[in-house]
Amino acid sequence: MCDLRRPAAGGMMDLAYVCEWEKWSKSTHCPSVPLACAWSCRNLIAFTMDLRSDDQDLTRMIHILDTEHPWDLHSIPSDHREAITCLEWDQSGSRLLSADADGQIKCWSMADHLANSWESSVGSLVEGDPIVALSWLHNGVKLALHVEKSGASSFGEKFSRVKFSPSLTLFGGKPMEGWIAVTVSGLVTVSLLKPSGQVLTSTESLCRLRVSLCHPGWS
Repeated sequence: MCDLRRPAAGGMMDLAYVCEWEKWSKSTHCPSVPLACAWSCRNLIAFTMDLRSDDQDLTRMIHILDTEHPWDLHSIPSDHREAITCLEWDQSGSRLLSADADGQIKCWSMADHLANSWESSVGSLVEGDPIVALSWLHNGVKLALHVEKSGASSFGEKFSRVKFSPSLTLFGGKPMEGWIAVTVSGLVTVSLLKPSGQVLTSTESLCRLRVSLCHPGWS
């Protein structure tokens, strides 16, 4: 059920609307362990959930919710074999990374620019090594909000561009797209999206001796 309240006079909250989603039985619906959630700049919320079939098979689901229309919930069977540990939106809010406890990373993008249609065609893998941290490479676009001018009608008065360099650049200074991930054993992996659509991945250890650890929920 979704309960949205809006501010009213005197500091009280008025109920704007209530929406209810389909209820699943406890035998088929269980939260992911650990639960992953991410909020994009487009006000899209992505979160994980597991569905259990009658044969006790688990399907790792990613749900995407538009906060402007919370009654429309889009569900994606992620095809992750292990628990999803990280979700991360890109700076545009149109692509989503998901990573799991088996070291698999998937890149999801909007199909035909529709928030209710997603597809994954690229990704990377650090086999058997759980991903514990995940982030997109920065594209160099960074805005600063001028609090004292927050009431201004002009967008240019409210915000200004901050001098910030992209994480990696192509010839000519064009930002290179990709992501960086850290595994539980201390391995750092960087994946670059080439203009041809291929993914170039490189890994490096944070220390000379990598320690193999296992989270109880990932075994």
